[in-house]
Amino acid sequence: MAMSLFFVASLLLFVSMLSVTVTSSRLDLVGGYEPIKNIDDPHIQSLGEFAVNENNKQAKTQLKFEKVISGKLQIVAGTNYDLRLTALEGTVSKTYGTLVFIDLKNENHLINFYDLSN
Repeated sequence: MAMSLFFVASLLLFVSMLSVTVTSSRLDLVGGYEPIKNIDDPHIQSLGEFAVNENNKQAKTQLKFEKVISGKLQIVAGTNYDLRLTALEGTVSKTYGTLVFIDLKNENHLINFYDLSN
């Protein structure tokens, strides 16, 4: 009995230490928005493309993704990406704002998409 209690206590201590190690580099981000340092990261660019494609489905538009030009992220129960991107509407390049949420299951959700060109 004492051995199993010791094992459980040791396991809990290990898991809590592992959790702190994994999350300590991101603790400063929790709750607040931070600028995205590498906007050219393929993951960030793919989120912009996702936003344009999802907006096309929902709004029945035919925008063509160009690139993400700036953004910031917020760690919550998942991650919010507040992005500025360019997309072609016909032959005209326009700037759009979007909010993409990635949940804890790593699934993307388009929260908002709006024209900033006006």
